[in-house]
Amino acid sequence: MPLLSSSSQNSSLTNGLWHLEGVFMGIQPYLIVIDPEIVKDVLIKDFQYFTDRGVYHTESDPLSVHLFSQDGSTWKNARIKFTSVFTSAKMKAMFETVLNCTEGLKSALEESAEQMSDVDILEVAARYTTDSIGSCAFGIECNSFKHPDPEFRRMGRKVLDEFNLMDRLNLFMSIYAPKISQKIGVRSVQKEVSKFFLKSVSDTVNYREKNNVRRKDLLQMLIDIRNSGDSLSMNELVAQVFLFFIAGFETSSMTTSMTLFELSNNQKLQEKLRREILEVLKKHDNKITYDAVAEMKYLGQAIDETLRVWPSLSTLTRVCTKDYKLKNSDVTVDKGTPLMISVSGLHHDPEYWPDPDRWDPDRFSEENKQNRQLLTFLPFGDGPRNCIGLRFGLLQTKVALITTLTKYRVTLSPKTITPLGRDPETFVLTTKNRIYLHFEKI
Repeated sequence: MPLLSSSSQNSSLTNGLWHLEGVFMGIQPYLIVIDPEIVKDVLIKDFQYFTDRGVYHTESDPLSVHLFSQDGSTWKNARIKFTSVFTSAKMKAMFETVLNCTEGLKSALEESAEQMSDVDILEVAARYTTDSIGSCAFGIECNSFKHPDPEFRRMGRKVLDEFNLMDRLNLFMSIYAPKISQKIGVRSVQKEVSKFFLKSVSDTVNYREKNNVRRKDLLQMLIDIRNSGDSLSMNELVAQVFLFFIAGFETSSMTTSMTLFELSNNQKLQEKLRREILEVLKKHDNKITYDAVAEMKYLGQAIDETLRVWPSLSTLTRVCTKDYKLKNSDVTVDKGTPLMISVSGLHHDPEYWPDPDRWDPDRFSEENKQNRQLLTFLPFGDGPRNCIGLRFGLLQTKVALITTLTKYRVTLSPKTITPLGRDPETFVLTTKNRIYLHFEKI
């Protein structure tokens, strides 16, 4: 099947405004979308033509079937069910649970400050977010800071970074030959990981239902949906919780780490952010509350700028579900054609972001946001298939940064090798070099 249909039979649109490019993933051609106007059409205005992500999933691998991978009406029905789980009111209800998970983070930073030792911030932040998402999604105390190799942390590393030969072969097949892989039941999630999460979640659900135990967490909300009469099987419930865990712990820990890295390189901006945090907390009896966090505008700007420079996902994918004619052209994108939107490309395009590699939170001031080209900032995607858990991810990150910056001045350790570089073999952003920071008590 051709990538495009066009009377001119070339990649340039007839009005000369755009140039179309593509890449091959194995034998599958992908159309690359780089113009914000086309991005807007694909993600929002003409979403009905691009409802699917084209992410591999198969019923023989139940953990692969979740909101991120589901297609068509199956995705739409699931999205409607689970949207209520991530409202502002639900986030506020879970706030104390997130805040309680900073205790391990506090202890780790205090110990390093007393010993004046280097902190591998990527690992420390990942342990914090593992505890947070483990508690909020599973209702399980992971205690990642108390154990040398906590099981949830180990499974988190394994599913994203650790693959044996068979895992790599399965991953290769699922990406480059998805139709064949679905027919023969190729797994995209390692068998050990799948077994662990299926058992952990089902055991917790059964315990709660048997003992009439309720908690203010994501899992309880899914249990309530299941018990309300909605057709939600145990496998479906586990798959959604698995997605919340994988999407929540790695992206938030990386964003926290990269924000602290950038602040360690710019002490003036670090002091500016600390002043805001302390001033807002003073108005709230020096307590970290949900409302206090919401007032910290510069904190939000700093995180947004980190997500621009260091987006968790470098690309977004969509699949054309019915023939689609590009506006102001004679070019038609054929049904079944996968599209790739370069998030990193848009975030680092000097046409939209002058001096794009420079980290500057003022880019996200209210005034500058009003003047920004739309659809050039896509850390959570956009449109109906944007990231459903973005509020929770931002909340985790903000709480971690507030906890850290109120008590410590952060500087870069000489042990850190820069430039950090990006690991091209990982799905979620990972730096090639580890980040080591010093934390000095204020």
